[in-house]
Amino acid sequence: MQNQQGFQQAYSQNLDNGRYVIEIALDQYSDVFNEWDPAPFKRRDLDPYLQQYLEESSDEIPLRYPLEICFQLPQGFRDRRLEMTVGDGFHNCLTFRLYLLNQEQQRLNRYVFLFVLAGFSLIGSATLFRDRLGETILVSTLLEGVVVSGWVFLWEAVSLIIFKKREIHHRYRSYQRLQQAPIIFAELPPES
Repeated sequence: MQNQQGFQQAYSQNLDNGRYVIEIALDQYSDVFNEWDPAPFKRRDLDPYLQQYLEESSDEIPLRYPLEICFQLPQGFRDRRLEMTVGDGFHNCLTFRLYLLNQEQQRLNRYVFLFVLAGFSLIGSATLFRDRLGETILVSTLLEGVVVSGWVFLWEAVSLIIFKKREIHHRYRSYQRLQQAPIIFAELPPES
């Protein structure tokens, strides 16, 4: 309950739709994107600091709560046409990141399959050949090495499933949530 109150105090809630708002102050529209990326806004990568801030903010707000992203600009600086372009570019970037995470997930699935296959093959081979090759010290040592190698492959598969795939799945859900969040542009309140 303490953690819940913390994020509710840190992020405002849009009472019209119940979404928690991640507010980002901009000096100009180009602040959303990586300044080193020369592509047009619709194809640009996000600013690394903005991306990190969005990921951390998304992690602070539990997944069951929907988000809204509010970019705040200085007074009199808004351009509705440019806002549509920036919004499209923002969503395109996150869609591409989701695609890359999906590709990484598929690659990990292949590795897990290969590691499990290799692990069981090595352990099975060592078991089969143990009876056929006899009990010399050299053969016994080699077969134990094959068994240990098999267990290493199996552990690597388990490690990928438990740690790496879980991390990728979390990042995927976080990006998916950010990609589905409506983007609002607003003017910063005048300084008093």
